[in-house]
Amino acid sequence: MSGRQTFRSSQPLRVVARGACCSLGFSAPSVVAAMRACLCRYAPTDFLDDEKGRIPGAMLFQVPITGRERLLYMYRSAVGECLSALPHEPDQPLPPFIVLGGEGDGEHGRWQAEQMDWLLDAYRPEDGHDPRTRHVCAGKAGIAEGLLAAREILTAPDAPEYVIVAGVDSFLEPETFIRFMNARRIFSFTNSDGFVPGEAGTAIALSARSDGTPGLWIEGVGQGHEPASPESNEVPLFARGLTDALRAAADDAGLQPWDYAFHASAVTGEQWYYKETSLAVSRFFAQNVPEPAPEIGTGLICRTTGEIGAASGPLGLAWAEREMAHGTLGTRGLLHFSNHNGQRAALAVNYRV
Repeated sequence: MSGRQTFRSSQPLRVVARGACCSLGFSAPSVVAAMRACLCRYAPTDFLDDEKGRIPGAMLFQVPITGRERLLYMYRSAVGECLSALPHEPDQPLPPFIVLGGEGDGEHGRWQAEQMDWLLDAYRPEDGHDPRTRHVCAGKAGIAEGLLAAREILTAPDAPEYVIVAGVDSFLEPETFIRFMNARRIFSFTNSDGFVPGEAGTAIALSARSDGTPGLWIEGVGQGHEPASPESNEVPLFARGLTDALRAAADDAGLQPWDYAFHASAVTGEQWYYKETSLAVSRFFAQNVPEPAPEIGTGLICRTTGEIGAASGPLGLAWAEREMAHGTLGTRGLLHFSNHNGQRAALAVNYRV
C-alpha cells in the first residue's frame, strides 16, 4: 500500500554551495550550463545490444580509471568543489556528510551501506569524520532521507554551520547494467523505450541560516511508495506514491498546490515513468484549484545526463537554483524523484530574492 508521509518543520534549508562531475562536465557551473542548453555527450559503451550494436552511455569524458576508483574520482571532484566554495578556516573541522548511494537492497550488485566507507576516506580527517556523518543507500529518491537527516543536524542545539549532502552512483557498473539490460530497461538501437545509463558525483552544502543574498531554499520534503512497477503488470499504475510525496512536500512547506509555479521531474526515459508523472501531477494540482486556474510550468532535470541515480537529487537542486535565478521557471516549485524500487520523493523549493 502507498503511504502518505509528512514531515513538518518550520526550518527551511538554504543551498550554499554545489559541486558536480558527470558526462556533461567536471564542475557545477559547466554541468548546469550544459543542462540548460540541452547538450549531451552520449558515447558508445563496450556493452552490446541484441544486434551487436554498441549501447550509448553518459560517461565521464577521458577518465581512464574504472570500478571503485572511478566512483571515488567523481565523489572527490564534486565534494572538493563544494567545500572549496565554503568559507573554511584550516583549523576548522569538516562539516558532517550525508552520502547518498544506490538503492541499498543489495540485489543485482547494487549498494550496501558497509561498502561505502571507502568513499569517506577521500576527505577523512586524522581524528575522523564528524560523528553525525552517515550513509543513505536509497537511490534517486534518497535525496528526501538525506535532506531530512541534514535538517535534523542543522536544527539541533549543537548544530554546525553547514552539512554536505553528496550523491554518487553509476549505472555503467557491469552488474547493474546487466540487471537492467536483461529487464529491457536500457535504451539501445533495438529498444527505444529505455533509459541511457550514466554516472555522476554531485554535492551541495546546506545551511539553516540566511546570509541576506538571493538563493534557493528547500522548504518541504515529502516521501511515498509506489506499489506498481514497470517490470510487472500485477499492480496497475495509479501513481499514488508520487502523489503522496508531492502532497507531503507541500504540507511540509505549509502551502497549497496552486502556490507553486512549476514541477520538475528527474525522469530520464521509459514511458512508464512519464505516465506516472502525468497522473501524479494531474491529481496533485487538481485539488481545490482557484479560478482562474494558474498555469503550471514543467521541467526535466536530467534530460541529458543519463540515469545517474543517487546523484540526481543534489544536481537537481543545483539546476533548479540556476533556472529559478534566471526567472525561467518561477520562484516556487516542486522537484520529484522516482526510484526503481518504488520509493518516491518530492522537494518544495523557493528562490528567495
